[in-house]
Amino acid sequence: MAKHLLVIDDDPAVRRSLAAALEGDGLRVTLAATAAEGQALYLRETPDVVVLDLFLPDRHGLEVLKTLRAGDPEAAVIVVTASDDVRDGVEAMKLGALEYLVKPYDLDALRVLIGRTVSRQREVQELGAHRRQQSQRYTFEALASENPACAAMVATARKLATSPTVTLLLEGETGVGKEFMARAVHHASPRAAGPFTAISCAAIPETLLESELFGHEAGAFTDARSRKRGLFELAEGGTLLLDEVAEMVPATQAKFLRVIEARSFRRVGGTEDLTVDTRIIAATNAVLERAVEAKRFREDLYYRLKVGHLVIPPLRDRPEDLLPLAGRLLADICRELRRPVPALSPAVQEAFRAYHWPGNVRELRNVLERAVILHEGTGSIEPAHLPPLSGPATAGSATLTDIEREHILRVLEHHGGNQTKAAKALGISRNTLWEKLKQYRSGGNR
Repeated sequence: MAKHLLVIDDDPAVRRSLAAALEGDGLRVTLAATAAEGQALYLRETPDVVVLDLFLPDRHGLEVLKTLRAGDPEAAVIVVTASDDVRDGVEAMKLGALEYLVKPYDLDALRVLIGRTVSRQREVQELGAHRRQQSQRYTFEALASENPACAAMVATARKLATSPTVTLLLEGETGVGKEFMARAVHHASPRAAGPFTAISCAAIPETLLESELFGHEAGAFTDARSRKRGLFELAEGGTLLLDEVAEMVPATQAKFLRVIEARSFRRVGGTEDLTVDTRIIAATNAVLERAVEAKRFREDLYYRLKVGHLVIPPLRDRPEDLLPLAGRLLADICRELRRPVPALSPAVQEAFRAYHWPGNVRELRNVLERAVILHEGTGSIEPAHLPPLSGPATAGSATLTDIEREHILRVLEHHGGNQTKAAKALGISRNTLWEKLKQYRSGGNR
């Protein structure tokens, strides 16, 4: 659909020339000669961009701008005027105009501004859609638990989310869902409209981590050719997740502590203190208290971080959540892949309950995603669709691979060794079954 431009200008020659030129650029152009007509058209048609003259016969353009922005804070307005009084331009920008042009202006310059504004509007719309999608995905409802300890932890997280300045510390094994929890807190907080930014302190070399977090000035070190804003600045008004915070080196820990205490910092090589309004969430798969005892992590920083302390239990400690969680993840995966949601067969449910899940929720999701991809669209997900996972379930228990093998051989025996019938009953192709049997005969997947 062509982008829609509303021109509000009392000069008929200007209106005609703009319509002729901009419609040739593929824009749909609507014209208004007065403030009243322009405001009525805006309410009725909600154009993408407005070109607004300041001197109108029935109302000053700055009043029109104020009215448009009051009714629609996202209104994209380019102000034009025959006056060269800079104060009008300053006031227009204060009221939310995106650009300001003085007549006679170059038509090509206006075209560029309109193109830039349309692109900006598209980015704003895409960002808004992305944030709405994220807020629908990362919810506390998705963290619902039948386990009393986990349910209490989620209830505490809900309360902490409403206090936008409280620093949080999330502890838990790899894959338990610490980032999911951080995002849920962000989207349930007054900061939800702001950015959510995440960084792994272990993934960035220690020589670069300080620059990534705090930014740097031009010339601060070799290759610092220009000023760079750090993640604390980029997360302004939102939330910054520092994952694997236990890997942060002492020098960076000291600067990080200052951000928490004073809400200010300096870029690397800078002399100016910058204030920051960002909620900080730290996460670690280590027990941070032990790092403090070992003198690898500052004690004062530890206590600053754990104002809001949440320990997310591993999946093996909340078995009552396993199958409901698998159902929610399966629905999410199928929605992303645009496939119908299959059921988990009793054999798969048995396998899931028997397995130890050392990789926690992340591993469960990966297993389900692979199963959906291998599933051929009919019947339930069967053990044959599961990956060849290994590792203990609980002491003395079988692995998923063992359970898969036993199930396949049992079905094959039930069908008298007929591979075609067995494959159909298992919900897999005959070639997949043949490959599985070949592996079993050769001693693989044990």
